[in-house]
Amino acid sequence: MAVAQNSGTSMKTRTPVIACCLLAAALSAGCAAVYKDPGACEQTMRESAKELSAEDTLKVLHTGTSIHGSRVVVEGTLEHPQTASEAAVAKAPNTNILEAGLLAPVTAAIEKSRPHKTVVAAAVECTYDANGQTGFRWLAPARLVKDSTKSDETPSDE
Repeated sequence: MAVAQNSGTSMKTRTPVIACCLLAAALSAGCAAVYKDPGACEQTMRESAKELSAEDTLKVLHTGTSIHGSRVVVEGTLEHPQTASEAAVAKAPNTNILEAGLLAPVTAAIEKSRPHKTVVAAAVECTYDANGQTGFRWLAPARLVKDSTKSDETPSDE
């Protein structure tokens, strides 16, 4: 009779444990789907940046995901060698010893000898549905943003 009581007790304990394990597995499967999209969006961003300009270096700083991973925004910077027009606009370093210190002329000379780079903010948006990625667009920098509203409009002359 003691054996029957032990098997009944273990059965009462086993059922909730199995139910909890199944619930945990189901919940973690949903979470895994949410976290695969940011990596895919980042990879698409890297490929797009490389296609647009091989000189640009992309650094990803932040990735944001909406609920269920249907929208992902990847933020970072694009760094490229400074063009002549960018160099003309750039502020020259302060070489005044009284204002910037004794080493100001030395640091200015070192800065002049180094190749200068321009860093701009970059961001993309990817959208997803159950079948995978459905959209990709640049949000920044302005030179990569495409105005999709103009191309979607149809002339209404008639």
